[in-house]
Amino acid sequence: MNTIVRRWGLVLGATLFVNSATAQEHQHEEHGSHTHGQAVLTFVLEGNEAELAFATPTVNIVGFEHQAKGEAQRQLVQKMIADFTNANWFSFDEQANCTVTGTDISSDLTAERTTQPQHADLNANYTLVCQNPARLQALTLDLATIAAGVEKVSVQWIVNGEQGARDWTPDSAALPLTAQ
Repeated sequence: MNTIVRRWGLVLGATLFVNSATAQEHQHEEHGSHTHGQAVLTFVLEGNEAELAFATPTVNIVGFEHQAKGEAQRQLVQKMIADFTNANWFSFDEQANCTVTGTDISSDLTAERTTQPQHADLNANYTLVCQNPARLQALTLDLATIAAGVEKVSVQWIVNGEQGARDWTPDSAALPLTAQ
């Protein structure tokens, strides 16, 4: 798994570079280190072990980026955490037999704070095991019911040494996880 951690660092570094370039292109939408309507997903598979990380501004999910004001907003934040903890919003080829073995969901909206965040993000990290990784060919995302504000996801992956990147939009089909 140390190799995955090293490769993960490379993918995250590339993601930060891409995000900063995207933010400079869209200064009217740029808010700190994130852009409304967009998300970033990275996926690394080595052997049969995998890591998937997803990050997006909370406004894309709950409609706001401030600490919850009132019970209705608190319930939206709790639902957001529960929806991403369930890990039902992404899937892989059934033949690959991938199972989520760990989750780490965090948000600036759930952190104990003395100051209000100006721009809050959701970070969802998953550990997976794929029983038949050679059959892993595609990633399917279904964000319509849990993150309707996501208009584009910048996806980067490393699958057993092959790497690639592609943008996903709500009308996209499954993303092939093969070099193009």
